[in-house]
Amino acid sequence: MPIVSRDGHELLSNNGLTFGRSRIYTELEVNEKNILEILENSLPIHEKNVQEMKMLIDYYLGNQDILYRQDAYSSNVNNKVVINYAQSIVRDIIGYTFGKDIEYVQRKSKDIEAVEELTNVLQYEDISLTDLTTALYASICGFGYQCTLASDDFLDETPEIGIKIGSLNPLYTFVVQSYAFKNPVVLACTYYKTDTKTTYILYDKDFVTIVENNKIISRKKHSLGGIPITMFENNEFLLGDFETATTILDALNKVASDSVNDIENFVNSLLVLVNATLGDTEEEVNETVKSVKKNRIIELKSLQNLQADAKYITPQLNPENTSKLREYLEESLWKIIGIPDRKTRGGGGGDTGDAVKLRDGWADIEVVARNKEKYFKKSKKQQLAIALNLLRKVNDKLKDLTVKDIDIKFSRNKSDNLSTKSQAYATLINTNTLNPVDALEIVDMTTNVNEVINRGEQYRLKRQEQSIEYDKKVREINGNESSSANNIVEGEEN
Repeated sequence: MPIVSRDGHELLSNNGLTFGRSRIYTELEVNEKNILEILENSLPIHEKNVQEMKMLIDYYLGNQDILYRQDAYSSNVNNKVVINYAQSIVRDIIGYTFGKDIEYVQRKSKDIEAVEELTNVLQYEDISLTDLTTALYASICGFGYQCTLASDDFLDETPEIGIKIGSLNPLYTFVVQSYAFKNPVVLACTYYKTDTKTTYILYDKDFVTIVENNKIISRKKHSLGGIPITMFENNEFLLGDFETATTILDALNKVASDSVNDIENFVNSLLVLVNATLGDTEEEVNETVKSVKKNRIIELKSLQNLQADAKYITPQLNPENTSKLREYLEESLWKIIGIPDRKTRGGGGGDTGDAVKLRDGWADIEVVARNKEKYFKKSKKQQLAIALNLLRKVNDKLKDLTVKDIDIKFSRNKSDNLSTKSQAYATLINTNTLNPVDALEIVDMTTNVNEVINRGEQYRLKRQEQSIEYDKKVREINGNESSSANNIVEGEEN
């Protein structure tokens, strides 16, 4: 019998997970005649992905295999302890990668004002929260979705900015890719269910189609400039962040549960009497048992002059071996996932800078974050193309801005090793062979290199102007003082 969760779907231990979601492809060119066929062919693959995503979301929420473990034959003690490392893994990776808002930076100085306006629009639309929600789904399920539409109805919370952006639940959203080069998305679908029907909303590059009961209810041309639903991939294989380590996570739950079982079995251990009895009658035995429980002491009389003895049967796990096993599993888990091991964080010794990062495992999570960035940037560019196509129609400041004018930056802690970076930057500048922009990029002090350089140049010019103005005032004061002194001298001579 398959093991199922509370809402009726199978859990991971039943091998229901194929590790990585399946992409949906079509060789057909989307049009009104074949869109129902493409939808029909896509739904079975999507439903398979949905079942796997439900397992992973369940796992993330703590509904894990150990909760459904059967009682042992030899004991009715069956503690079920969930150490929810899955939630911890997702929290740490998302927090490290997306802890600060994504920055949109101009590639050329002429676009500074336009990019600032775009940033203001996106911030007003709470894009950081949308990104965080999408990243959460991607970290658990392997992908997430965002939708970018025009603000054309009173239900939009921010209609005055021209666009609306939101995260979509991957359980009710999917995209269909082409077999063509680079596998572009040719159709995107999001849907909702009621008691009587399921309504599918499908977007291709030119039309939005609504389907109910396998019939096209509506098909209208849109002017979004592309498909508004964007898939944000976690990686090439659409794997969740803890997915490949579920067997280790299950083992850690078993070790914890069996350790608690061991303690409870010790507390409930049996008292065995050798060559002795608790009484001659059942009444005497019951009274003796009550006395032992109350006074925690027992008096034994031997039978037939044999040596009497009393001892507890206390089968126990070897605590040293259990501890070593748990530590081995945890160490393996952090290495596979790429998260620093808490036991090695901090510490002593004379290591500094990058040596500390390597020792404590921070270099590993940096690799994880950088890999995520590449996939997220790819999707962000697709989304920005739709957003700018809509914004150019309603915002004059953005009429000339295109996606290629924007650089997408992920900000993390750039103050690490600041002293070392500052010395390296000063050394590079003193060579008089590098542009300050290139020097800042090399030492990795900031993600917003151009803006920092421009602000620094403006600050330098302002200080220069202030210095010139100060020197001018000093000369004027000195000139006035000299003139006054001459007048005094001339007056004395007269």
